Amino acid sequence: MNFRDFESIYAERPCFTVREVALRFPGFDDRQLHYWQQKGWVRQLRRPFYRLTSRPWTLHERQAVANMIYAPSYISLESALSHYGFIPEGVFHLTSVTSRHTRSFEVDGILYAYRSVQPSWFFGYVITEQDGVPMRMAEPEKVLLDMLHLNPGMCTPDDFEGLRLDATGIKESIRPLVWKDYVALSKNKALLSRTQTFQNWLHDHAG
Repeated sequence: MNFRDFESIYAERPCFTVREVALRFPGFDDRQLHYWQQKGWVRQLRRPFYRLTSRPWTLHERQAVANMIYAPSYISLESALSHYGFIPEGVFHLTSVTSRHTRSFEVDGILYAYRSVQPSWFFGYVITEQDGVPMRMAEPEKVLLDMLHLNPGMCTPDDFEGLRLDATGIKESIRPLVWKDYVALSKNKALLSRTQTFQNWLHDHAG
């Protein structure tokens, strides 16, 4: 197959797999991908995912790829806290929640980290789309609960202060009824206690 023809088909895809290519082009020899990789036209992100080298990265696309290469998953924790402006720093790695095992990968020079939760905790995300590329991101309420759920040592006002959380911004962003409903889904008494401590801290520090 001519690479230019291949490129015209996959130019709008953030990544693709050998299987997808084989289904579209029966008889496709995957050695062709290895050859194109040697030429610098295609790069392997993580087996079995590939990407056209000519396609520029955007943050949205990196987040979408994070969803794809270890699914099911959604962007949460530090990456989502930064996305909503709940922490002041930019985050130079991508953090996600998954119902699979905790893992981390380096993809094109960026660390992609995944924290494991039970399937019953895999909820509270929205799907946003840019240029036809969908991406799953934790809702404001859920990223805060993920933070508390996956960091059991974060249980005092000093811990929240240490994160430099924007209490005013958080209070303005979270929807009280959604927060209440999501908290009610947890039967973990320790998490409920941390959640109450966080709510008290938020009440005391929000402008």
